[in-house]
Amino acid sequence: MVIYFTGTGNSRYAAKHIADILGDELVSLNELMKTKKSGTFKSEKAYVIVTPDYMSRMPIPVENFLKESTFTSGKEVYFVLTGGAAAGNARKYCEKLAASKGLTYKGTTAVKMPANYVVMYDVTPKQNAKAEAEKALPAIEKVAENIKSGKTVTVSEDMSGHKAFSAIAPMFNSLMVSAKSFTANNNCIGCGTCASLCPLNNIKLSNGKPAWGTECMHCMACISACPEKAIDYGKKTADRQRYYLSDEE
Repeated sequence: MVIYFTGTGNSRYAAKHIADILGDELVSLNELMKTKKSGTFKSEKAYVIVTPDYMSRMPIPVENFLKESTFTSGKEVYFVLTGGAAAGNARKYCEKLAASKGLTYKGTTAVKMPANYVVMYDVTPKQNAKAEAEKALPAIEKVAENIKSGKTVTVSEDMSGHKAFSAIAPMFNSLMVSAKSFTANNNCIGCGTCASLCPLNNIKLSNGKPAWGTECMHCMACISACPEKAIDYGKKTADRQRYYLSDEE
């Protein structure tokens, strides 16, 4: 079973290719997290968990959701992180998660994908998303083949930096990650794309415009997928492109 969480499409893209090569079931954590219930996973094959890395670690809300979930039948688990920089010491936390679920840890690996954190830097524009993502296909396919062969996977040297980030991720998440600065400008058409994609159900339409609550994980789905580029994060993103790899890619 290939279980994935995605913000702007990178991890979904990787997970789909891995599932195709493995001939395995594909499960969206986004959909499960929106239900506000813990997950129950059952598979005769190894579990493959594919997520972005936030601060060189699995997103904290995703990690917490998996800790509260139940895994039955399957005995092994692989972790695949997609990110624009490095996976730091994510392996340590993935291994702890595996142990807490009674699963045999088969390793953590990382695949370099286009960066998406528009709040902090310029990103690849949507129209170039597919072409940029395709550059990662050889690495994704290699990971899938290793998993198919039952091999243990590891993080390559070029993706192993930023180890200190992994340790401070929870603090960064609690102090720096907020929805307060998200706003919708007059380009907003009230389509509800942002609300439908928010994995924490933190966005509601009010008088045809999105309103953000107090929960946020900075997955960038709302700002990046908006068809009218109507959402900004303070003044930081006004002149920046948005990266979003759609489900059809």
